[in-house]
Amino acid sequence: MLEQPRENGNATIYQYQLIRKIHISRALLLLYLLVPLPVLAAGVVWYSWPALLYMPIAFLLVLWIHFVVSHSVLLIRGPLYRKKWRLRFSGVWFGFLPEQHTAYSVIQQVMLQSLWIGFVFIGILVAWIPLPLTLSLLFWHFWLMVPRLMVLLSMRKQRKDVIIKLNSQDISYYVQ
Repeated sequence: MLEQPRENGNATIYQYQLIRKIHISRALLLLYLLVPLPVLAAGVVWYSWPALLYMPIAFLLVLWIHFVVSHSVLLIRGPLYRKKWRLRFSGVWFGFLPEQHTAYSVIQQVMLQSLWIGFVFIGILVAWIPLPLTLSLLFWHFWLMVPRLMVLLSMRKQRKDVIIKLNSQDISYYVQ
């Protein structure tokens, strides 16, 4: 629990109470991080060596799509939100994500916009790119969005006025 001392009986804006913490087990983390290897092997078997080239290109392209969408949504919401978000590569969190405590509504909006705009962007590219690259883009988009969607799904029956902290080993939900 993060607390600042009270002055004159008034609470500060940094007073949070932990309401839920979801631990990410090492086995689940390892499984998540190893999933791309069999997908890459299947791509090489079905589509030959270009899959080795398409997978890293698709990963970088999907990261870029998520960055642009997230950054744009945060820019519209105001400069205060953008300062809390950074490129992260820890645990299951890859991409442009919050570093600090962030309101659920902000995370929800950014993640849902990234989800559907990512699919739209990949759908537009389908006409001009080879099938293995399209499949690689879809795989990386799903792979990056699964942990983010798990955050949203875990909040389905919870309060919506919470603040979320994404750590490498857990997801913490606080109420102010």
